[in-house]
Amino acid sequence: MHVLTVPALLMCAAVAGAVGWSANRVSSTAGGPLLILPWASLTALAAVAVVLVVLGLRVKRYQEGRRAESYDPLVAARTAAGAQAVAWAGSMLAGWHAAVAVEQLALVPLRSDQGPLWVCLAHVVAGAVLVLVGWVVEGFCKLPPDDPDAEEDAEYRRGRDTELPEGEGGYARERGERPRARPGGRLPGGAVERPRTRRAR
Repeated sequence: MHVLTVPALLMCAAVAGAVGWSANRVSSTAGGPLLILPWASLTALAAVAVVLVVLGLRVKRYQEGRRAESYDPLVAARTAAGAQAVAWAGSMLAGWHAAVAVEQLALVPLRSDQGPLWVCLAHVVAGAVLVLVGWVVEGFCKLPPDDPDAEEDAEYRRGRDTELPEGEGGYARERGERPRARPGGRLPGGAVERPRTRRAR
């Protein structure tokens, strides 16, 4: 699962804005309604944001050790996935209504009712809030390693493995093993193994 990035969210908002502007142009040309969400949808968006914040704070308290009971890591993973989904939805919501709001601004001198413009601006703000909430909650769900010292030691050993050669000296020095002779008394590389002699007492 990839983390959220600002360029990706901006690109998503731009694509949603282009699609929203085109769809509303087609709808207005055909005499259809304005393709925007109503005021009532803000209540549902606020509820989604509140639930996501509550779940994110639970994960954060668990990471900080302020929760005595055990916590399932899958809950953190699902919360992170939900945070990303909310952020992407907020990006599309803001981009769509921002494009429509730009078109509505051109109609301000031509009509007295500016209700659609305010609805678009409200949903742009709501989309930005959803992006911010998703971004923050995703940060809450980044679990640290169980043993940081073990992780550093593993990185150190992994670095040593890459530095030491896999040939003569390096193999034996790293693993502490003596190369075994092949059938016929020959070592790897063509060397002949010398027989061991015992000293007389």
